[in-house]
Amino acid sequence: MGIFSWPWWPSWLGKRGLAHGIAAPASAQLAAASPHPVDAAALVLRAEIVDQRNRLCGYRFSATARQPGAPLPEAALLAALLAARVPEFAQRRIALVPLSLDAVTFGRQLPLLAPHTLFLLDRRHSELAVEQLAGRMAALRESGARLALRGASLAQEDAPLLALCDVLMLYPNEHALPAFQSMLRQLRLRYPALKLCADGLESWDEQRMCRAWGCDYFMGPFLTTPDRDDGEAKLDQSRMTSLELLNLLRTEAPLPALIDVVKRDPGMTYQILQWANAPAHGLGAKVTGLQQAFLVLGRNQLYRAVTVSMFRLGAGSHQERDETLLEVALTRARFMETCSHLPQTQRDELFLVGMLSLLDVLLGVPMAQLLDSMQLSEEIREVLLANRGPYAPYLMLALLLERDKVAAALAQGQRLGLEVDRLADSGQAAFEWAQQALHHGAAAD
Repeated sequence: MGIFSWPWWPSWLGKRGLAHGIAAPASAQLAAASPHPVDAAALVLRAEIVDQRNRLCGYRFSATARQPGAPLPEAALLAALLAARVPEFAQRRIALVPLSLDAVTFGRQLPLLAPHTLFLLDRRHSELAVEQLAGRMAALRESGARLALRGASLAQEDAPLLALCDVLMLYPNEHALPAFQSMLRQLRLRYPALKLCADGLESWDEQRMCRAWGCDYFMGPFLTTPDRDDGEAKLDQSRMTSLELLNLLRTEAPLPALIDVVKRDPGMTYQILQWANAPAHGLGAKVTGLQQAFLVLGRNQLYRAVTVSMFRLGAGSHQERDETLLEVALTRARFMETCSHLPQTQRDELFLVGMLSLLDVLLGVPMAQLLDSMQLSEEIREVLLANRGPYAPYLMLALLLERDKVAAALAQGQRLGLEVDRLADSGQAAFEWAQQALHHGAAAD
């Protein structure tokens, strides 16, 4: 991939936005992104699954009642996931879906079947004998399902269960580290085809440890935390040029100054011309010069595009991880932009807050150092540096939902005057929008 290679023109930089010199209205995109409303009683939640190459290869999908404390029947959970088009997602990547044994008995899982659906059973919640549990698992496999299992051990009695599952869920914090390492070694020896997923990982150090010990998949909040051992210099010339261009765009610098900066980087020059000539603009003649390209794209459109492209600059050892962070950042930014009742200008700034909130993780550079080199409004600086100001509650809301802290998130939304339905719909639409923008068409491993 080239330093500014981006083979698509994102839908949020559409022709309507160009005509008005601003990003296309979020409300129109939101309505188009979610034609099938999610079950009114449920709030769909997602947790990222990362593979050994640090690619975001799937999500664990679950749902909870929109009213705190209210139980959500499993039938409603499965209906919510179906309405959220999880089977469509599972055509391309892993969709890990919790499932009870009762659901297996009544075949409730069948509508969610897809090539990469992975049903998660919990051994701890079953009072069935091993033979009966193995029978239910065998029936699931016969229906074409793939299985993940939590709560199984290396005990001989669990051998039939491990032989039937595709992925074993493991939680390092439930074991002493020497015992955990020994267990992984034994699992690899006895069940070489079994995939191992380490969940609840808090840091990149833990993720690297589990990867070195043979795990295949990784889950937990580590993904959006800084990697303290990242020694690679990330503020390369291309990123510095991009930061300089962002500053000039933000401060309404004259067009010749913008062109002078872009000309220093052949890759950026090429990419801006590619963006300007994208079919979405419907131009009759080819754009061949930077001045015309800037006029076609508009400042606000270009600012968003360059911000997103920061996640794809360079092609070092972190390329896969950077792409994963881009997906998380896009979903977060889009949710923050669309969930509020604020004027469009402030919603544009909420989008930037969501994108920039992971820039220190991406670049391995302290946020204060990054912001010192960027011209941003005081409101954006305040939330990113001190978690204060008018945008801080919206960033906190996004983070609470990402971490499945539903009760706290709903309370936060209420303080902001947001309806639960708006949060649920914005969250689902933001996820779908990010998926569409990134064009994930490759199948999971």
